[in-house]
Amino acid sequence: MQVYLCPSPELYPLYHRPNSIVIIVDIFRASTTMVAAFAHGAKGILPVASTEEAEETGKRLGALIAAERNVVRCDFAQLGNDPAEYTTNLVSGREIVFTTTNGTRALTIAREHGAEEILVGALTNLRATIDYCQRSGRDVVVLAAGWKGQASMEDMLYAGAFAVEADATAGDDTTRMVRDLWKDHAATLEARTEYIKSSDHYARLEQAGFADCVTYCMSLSLFDLVLRLEDGWLRAL
Repeated sequence: MQVYLCPSPELYPLYHRPNSIVIIVDIFRASTTMVAAFAHGAKGILPVASTEEAEETGKRLGALIAAERNVVRCDFAQLGNDPAEYTTNLVSGREIVFTTTNGTRALTIAREHGAEEILVGALTNLRATIDYCQRSGRDVVVLAAGWKGQASMEDMLYAGAFAVEADATAGDDTTRMVRDLWKDHAATLEARTEYIKSSDHYARLEQAGFADCVTYCMSLSLFDLVLRLEDGWLRAL
């Protein structure tokens, strides 16, 4: 298994590889939040690109609406993009229509450009995702959601974590670089939490009052869940 890192959704057409598994990664916070939702019993998540579609579809389906733009929850939504919001009491057995600034956008781009199998990955479900990919025997493209088209440190580090923990071959120079960064700066929870404080997105979270989620988002393999897109819906395997 080879691992490739696409550092921005805008670049995905250049990184598309037939018969590969594409893992959408938005550590701060969409993919981490989606994993948390399923860990607390959510039935399914419908990712959509726009806030208008989220509001309309959520009302039509009678689903919970989760919507965030620029770190902040949208006024019409019951849920935002903070994993701490997704308690069992709120989400167990419920379907959720979900839109965020970066994560759902990355997922939409992957679908539009022919990704054959799409997973959503976070550090919190890393081992389960690795095991699934290893059983498939296919190569992996980590699609880092980033921030409005720009690369984000935490999302790219995921590819390094995946390559190291899976003992997989880095398929490109970008993956080799982040693999080494993971080994040197992120091998422990304390080290990577401190390292990530220098990132742009940490500063955004801190300014908005969400920095307390960072340690959780940087934690490894809390949940034995694989999130796969099936007919437009994310389901937990």
